[in-house]
Amino acid sequence: MLFRSAAAFAALACGLLAAQAAAAADLPTCLRRVAEQAPQEVLLAIRPGDEELLARLVYAEARSTGFADDPRVARGIAWGAMNRVRLSEVSASARRRYGTGVAGAIFQPQQFNPAVSRRSPFAGDFLCPQDAVAWQLAVAAASLALRGHGNPLLDTAWERRHGLSLVVNFYYPHSPQARGPLAPWEGSAGLRFIGEPESADLPPAARVRFYRLERPPADLDAAARRPAPPAAGGS
Repeated sequence: MLFRSAAAFAALACGLLAAQAAAAADLPTCLRRVAEQAPQEVLLAIRPGDEELLARLVYAEARSTGFADDPRVARGIAWGAMNRVRLSEVSASARRRYGTGVAGAIFQPQQFNPAVSRRSPFAGDFLCPQDAVAWQLAVAAASLALRGHGNPLLDTAWERRHGLSLVVNFYYPHSPQARGPLAPWEGSAGLRFIGEPESADLPPAARVRFYRLERPPADLDAAARRPAPPAAGGS
């Protein structure tokens, strides 16, 4: 009986180790900083693709919200980041404000501080994701937002007509870095809180507060001023 118990325990231990190894294999490369190295310098040295870069951002930012296990939080962050990227593709003023491309938007100064600030406690999560389940949520959200179909933040008539969302700011009320339940820019000119999201794909405002630009950039490229073509199969 003792032999059987020992054998069963050994088999269980081997199974757990195999499961942990399989989960670890799904995680991206764990990167470490030296002294005061900026996360941007460390990460861009390995030249990650857009999906990995966006997934790392989503993973770290989601952990900073306190709700890393909520797929709606991951999706909301991914869509918000890509809204900046896509607006920058058609507006010079948006490019100056949000950067160019996925990397430019992520590393634009004073934007995604929870993930990329060298002094943030979540910069380590950005460089070295260790929770395999949360990482898979981040990858799924990043992949969906990069494809660009079904953006739940396309809500106004202008946004639907042009295929561009003006929801480019978001705030995490429960983050240890939050200054209070409302964003510092709440009520300021230029940005408007969207209220409780209607889409079931987005988290409640108690977890992430989303903000929409009051008006689109005045310098949209000529092509972006024209209505977007209907999606395949749409009306």
